[in-house]
Amino acid sequence: MKKKIIFYPFLFALYPILGLYSRNLTEIPPMETVRPIFFSLLFTALFFGLFKLLLKDRERAAFLACFIVFFYSASELAYRVIEGYLFKGLSESSHRVILIAATLMLLFLSSRAVWDKYMTAARRAVFLNYLNLVSVIVVLFPLFNIASFWIKAADDAPQPWSSYIGRDDPAAKLSATARPDIYYVILDGYGRADVLDALYAYDNSPFLNALAERGFFIGERSRANYLRTSLSITSALNMDYVNFTADLAGADSVNRIPMFELAGNNRARRLLEEAGYAFVLVDSGSAFTRFYDADVFLTPFRTRPTLFEMWFYSTTALNALYEPELQITPALLEIFPLAGYSAHREFILSAFDQLAAAPKLPGPKFVFAHIIAPHPPFVLGAEGNPLRPNYPYVTGDGASFVANVEAYKQGYIGQVEYLNRRVLDFVDAILKNSETPPVIIIQGDHGPGLLFMLNGDNLNTCLWERASILNAYYFPEGGTGLLYPSISPVNSFRAAFNAYFGTDFAMLDDRTWFSLFDVPYDFTEITDQARDPCAPPQ
Repeated sequence: MKKKIIFYPFLFALYPILGLYSRNLTEIPPMETVRPIFFSLLFTALFFGLFKLLLKDRERAAFLACFIVFFYSASELAYRVIEGYLFKGLSESSHRVILIAATLMLLFLSSRAVWDKYMTAARRAVFLNYLNLVSVIVVLFPLFNIASFWIKAADDAPQPWSSYIGRDDPAAKLSATARPDIYYVILDGYGRADVLDALYAYDNSPFLNALAERGFFIGERSRANYLRTSLSITSALNMDYVNFTADLAGADSVNRIPMFELAGNNRARRLLEEAGYAFVLVDSGSAFTRFYDADVFLTPFRTRPTLFEMWFYSTTALNALYEPELQITPALLEIFPLAGYSAHREFILSAFDQLAAAPKLPGPKFVFAHIIAPHPPFVLGAEGNPLRPNYPYVTGDGASFVANVEAYKQGYIGQVEYLNRRVLDFVDAILKNSETPPVIIIQGDHGPGLLFMLNGDNLNTCLWERASILNAYYFPEGGTGLLYPSISPVNSFRAAFNAYFGTDFAMLDDRTWFSLFDVPYDFTEITDQARDPCAPPQ
C-alpha cells in the first residue's frame, strides 16, 4: 500500500514564525524571517528522521517531531496567554513549570503503549489526514495577511525614498580642513527640562548646567518635528521633513518598510561618507536603527541576530533560561541574545561604554547611537541598579505602557538620573580623547508619554509633553552662531554642516507634526498646539 505523505510537522513548524511576522510585518523586513524559517524546517527534518530511525514508526515520529518543534517554538506565548487570560500575575518562572508539564504530556501521548492501545491503523489514517489538513489551514491565515499587505504595499516605493530627499536644496558637498568626529546620540523619549519640572516634579537643571559648563548649547525651547521615533530620527538624519511619504504610500498606509531605507541611507550619512568619514553604529537593539551596512557595527554581544530573530526566539522555550535570570543567563545572553529585559539593559549599558571608547577608532567618523532610554521599559534604577518589571517584556510607551502612573513617573525619572551621569561620563571621555574637538549632538527623539498613557494617544491630549525634547549641542571653536533656543532636530545637521563644512543650507521652519502609530503618514500639524503647557496629572 502506498504510504501517505506526511507534511504537517513542517507546516506547524512554520506557523509560529509566520504568525509572529504577520503581526509585525509593517515593521520587519521580510528577509529577517529567512534564517528562523530555515532552522525551524531543518530541526523538524532532523527530529523527524531521528525519531523515525529510533522508533521505526513514521506516524509516531511525525507526531513527536511536530509537538517538539511547534510547542517549544511557542511555549513563551502559551505562558503569556495563560498569564493574561487565566491567571493574572503568574510569575515568569511558571513558564518552566509549563514546559515540564508539556514534556511529561508529550512522553505520555507518544508512548508506544498509548499508541498501540488507542491508535489503530484506521485511526492513524484519520489522524494523519486531519493534522495535514489543519496544518494547511493554520498557515493560510498568516500567509493571507502577509500577501494582502504586500499586494497593497507594492507601489508604496516606486523608487527608494531616500532619492526624494534634498530635491529642493542646491547640490551640496562637504569640505573641511580639520574633519571633526561627529557624534549623534538619541536618548529615546528624553523630555525637556520644563516638562520634567511641571509633570514629574524633577529639577534637571544640574545636568543641563553640567553640559553648559562643558561648552554645550542647550535648546531650551526645542520641540520634536514628529512624535514617532521612526519619523523623528529619519527626518533629523535627512535634514528635512518627510511628509512626502504620505503622497507615496498614502495617508492611510501602515507600511513602514520603505522608511528603513530612508533612515539607513540618510542624507547626513551620505554626505559625510562622500567626505571620507566612516559610519559607526552603536547597536541599540532597535529594528529601525540597526543599520547593518555600517562601516563599524558595535554591539555588546558576540553574535548579531536580527531583531526578528531575537523576538522570535524569546517566544520559544529558550526564554525559560533567560526570564527570570539564572546563573547561566549572562553567558547565554552574550552568545545568543533574546529580546527581553536583560538584553534591553545590556544594550543601554554597552552603548555608553562604546561611545566613551569611540575616539580610539581611526580616522574621521560619524558615530550614531540610538539609546532606548529613558523610554520604557524601565530596567535601570537611579544608581544603575538592574530593575526587573513584574510583567512580560514589552517596550510600549504612552497608552501601551502596562503599569500604573506612579510606576511610570518613578521609573522614568530613575532612568533619567542614571542616564545623566553616564552622558557626562562619555562626553568627558570623548572630549579628552579626541585629537580634533568633536561635534556632539544629544537629543530626545520625542518627549515622555505620561499624558498619552492617561488620556490616550490622540490630538485631544495635551501634546506639550510628547513634543518637548532635550536638545544639546557641542559645537566647538565658536560654532554655535547658528543655534537658537527653539532649534529642532531637522536643522541639527544643517547647522553643523554650515558651521564646519562650508555648506550653505537654509534653516527650515521649526514645525511639529502628529500622526498615529498605526497610520504614521497621516500628518496633522501641531506646532502651535505643542507650545501649550500641560497641567500635572491628578
